[in-house]
Amino acid sequence: MLFRSQALLTEEYGETHFNASAQPLLYFQVLFLTGMFESSIDFLFRAGGPLSCHAVHLALALSELGLVELPASIQAPLLTRDSGSSPGRRINLARLLMLYTRHFEATDPREALQYFYFLRDMKGGKSENLFMSCVGELVLESRQFDLLLGQLMPDGSRSPGLVDKFGGLVDAGAIIQLVAQDSEERGLLEDAVRLYDLAARHERVVQLLNTLLSQVIASPPVAESRRDRLQRQAVAIARRYRAQGLAVGDDSTSTLFLLLDLATFFDLYHGGKLGEALETLAKLKIVPLHQEDVDQRASSFRVLGEGVRRNLPDMLVAAMTALHTQYQGAKARPGPQVDRLREQARSLITYAGMIPYRLPGDTNARLVQMEVLMN
Repeated sequence: MLFRSQALLTEEYGETHFNASAQPLLYFQVLFLTGMFESSIDFLFRAGGPLSCHAVHLALALSELGLVELPASIQAPLLTRDSGSSPGRRINLARLLMLYTRHFEATDPREALQYFYFLRDMKGGKSENLFMSCVGELVLESRQFDLLLGQLMPDGSRSPGLVDKFGGLVDAGAIIQLVAQDSEERGLLEDAVRLYDLAARHERVVQLLNTLLSQVIASPPVAESRRDRLQRQAVAIARRYRAQGLAVGDDSTSTLFLLLDLATFFDLYHGGKLGEALETLAKLKIVPLHQEDVDQRASSFRVLGEGVRRNLPDMLVAAMTALHTQYQGAKARPGPQVDRLREQARSLITYAGMIPYRLPGDTNARLVQMEVLMN
């Protein structure tokens, strides 16, 4: 009898009969008092304005009491009807909450987090529950990393964020790693470095720093540029990891310190301190600046990290430019210095031809041109 009454109200009369647009609360009462909780929530939410807020809170209360039916998939529409003769409906609580919080999650993530907690037992996204997926999106959308996830203290520990307020009911560490992985997949590598550091994934931090640094170290140093920001971040992390004695992969760590030293070389080069730049490059033992070093440097090329290799063309051009500039100032006074500069230039040309690495055509041309001008 109840099912027949429900069907009569919704299919034969419905919103038009009750003038629901003008009297939304009346039609809501009709649906609610006849036990059509899912339909009453859907209607109240669609009514908009302050009524949508009441719809969400009503849905949460009824869901906690087990009085509403939920769909099998969070991808379902807001309201679905069961197949067959039964008029039963299902309300998609996950979609309801996400539609509601969309209006304020970027400006009030603290409030949105409270709503997402009700999704903790639902499956969704790439994580074990929908709550974690929503928190990940919330962090990336609001960019309130410290507020939501906490921040690193000087001793390397993590101060609590809002996700920690739920105690043992959620795994804050797992959430941080999920957000870090999501950031990395989206190409937000600087965010990923910060988040992996927060999650104590130190080796991944170093690997990503190597990737990021290799993209910028050859650029001129400009205050507050991306290069400047990454260089300062990498130096701070390297110092902290060393002071704390953290065990990170040897290859990744050595590449990180080599890239930071190369950044110093390019700083000196772009700053016009060519003598100091060449001295720094010689200490790094990447490229030869003497004929007797060519074979050894060519043999050790294979052990260089990819981040170092990708900067080799800029490194060779900078070194040859520094040598050519010094030669121009010294050629009027023939002597040992001029001979030494010519030898160093020949060493670079020989090395460039020996290594199993395809240099850009313009790089080879510039190297050869400058070396020829020094003879």
